[in-house]
Amino acid sequence: LRDTVFERNAELCTIKDAYRRSMSGDGELVIISGASGSGKSLLATEFGTFVSAGGGIVLSGKFDQLKQGKPFSALASAFNAYCSKLMRNN
Repeated sequence: LRDTVFERNAELCTIKDAYRRSMSGDGELVIISGASGSGKSLLATEFGTFVSAGGGIVLSGKFDQLKQGKPFSALASAFNAYCSKLMRNN
């Protein structure tokens, strides 16, 4: 139902294909873009579920409009969350 509502099946397949190519050594870059409410977060979450199910590690960050003066805030947030998870698991 979720994929049908947001109509992002083609994009999910494209991202999965890029991931598979990257696992064989090819470099890949995927950018998820779209208007507010277009299903970007759902697409990223669905892809993350796919990667995690295969034993991969997923880092996730989201741009915060209140932190516009910090250009890498989403990236820092993703790494902070991952490091915190590692600390809790040890």
